[in-house]
Amino acid sequence: MRIIVDIRSLHTKELSGVEYFTTQVLEQLFAIDKDNQYTLYYNAFKKKQFDQFHFINVVLKQTRIPNRLLNFVFKFFKYPTIESLAGEGRVLLMPNPNMVVVRSTTKFVLVVHDLSPILMPEMYSLKAQMWHKFINIPKLVKRADKILAVSDFTKQTLIDKLGIEPNKIVSAPLAVDHERFNKNLDIVKLRSVRNRYGLPGEFILFLGTIEPRKNLGRLISAFEQLSGNTHLVIGGKLGWKYSEVLRQIEQSKKRSMIHYINYVSEEDKPYLIKLASVFAWPSLYEGFGLPPLEAAAVGTPVLTSNVTSLPEVMGESALLVNPYNIEEITRGLDTLLTQEIVRDKLIKRGFDRASKFSWDKTAEKLKSLLN
Repeated sequence: MRIIVDIRSLHTKELSGVEYFTTQVLEQLFAIDKDNQYTLYYNAFKKKQFDQFHFINVVLKQTRIPNRLLNFVFKFFKYPTIESLAGEGRVLLMPNPNMVVVRSTTKFVLVVHDLSPILMPEMYSLKAQMWHKFINIPKLVKRADKILAVSDFTKQTLIDKLGIEPNKIVSAPLAVDHERFNKNLDIVKLRSVRNRYGLPGEFILFLGTIEPRKNLGRLISAFEQLSGNTHLVIGGKLGWKYSEVLRQIEQSKKRSMIHYINYVSEEDKPYLIKLASVFAWPSLYEGFGLPPLEAAAVGTPVLTSNVTSLPEVMGESALLVNPYNIEEITRGLDTLLTQEIVRDKLIKRGFDRASKFSWDKTAEKLKSLLN
């Protein structure tokens, strides 16, 4: 059976959570599924290699249509179908919502990461809000024959907020790449990463897109209330309203102890997390939230939010706090920095928690939806 996979979202080297999920789960899916044939469809003027997808049963199909034109005709002319662009296929797999026209006879499998564009539109720029309305996520979700939700939280949100039938949805979590994120990282590489980023001796780390949803404003305010010589290191690509965060850093009474290091490559990420004393991730909304689990896998104590999917993902392996309460975030950071018994307990629980998540399990569930 031939399956079309829409990989138009893989347009940047700076991977966000959605793009990272797509590369990881597809690579594992192709490794375990030798029965089906896959066509990976993308639209770009320049040819892309996608070296991680070199499998005998996988082919690439490229079109060179201006994206604005393609989306316009998709939206208003309901043409062309993705099958006419990518070639015939009995199933379409879309790893994240996007503008598309698919034949009614094609089985449509959609991955839903979260519903924050619908439930928290204020967390997005006006341009992003217009795009979310343009692609009409509720309509796309209702058209899908099967949905893979990345957490039970996301599954329940689809049921409660959009009225999707439970038997249409399968939840399958993201996972840790245990070859990269583990407690036995190379000491020489750790030293190299510390020197290259100019990292302080002891620091709290945040990694993620610099945007309102990640709650960096409250994290910085909470950090300012800490005593001691611990620094705060923030890494991630610049998103919507990033200037507000950078301005807060510049005006902070602890300016010399806060460091923005820009986007961190996937190669450096596990080493940077391992070097941190605490990994802080007080996000306001996540459909899954992978970075805290990756931190647990390398043995760094985690502070994260007690809302949305994060309690489900981390269980008792992280210190959960109210992300809207600055004082509570401060107390949590202080606890993880000063109380060795708590640190050691969470580190041990973190190793065990992270070991329960694997990409092959996620890929197996996805494969069952496709067949």
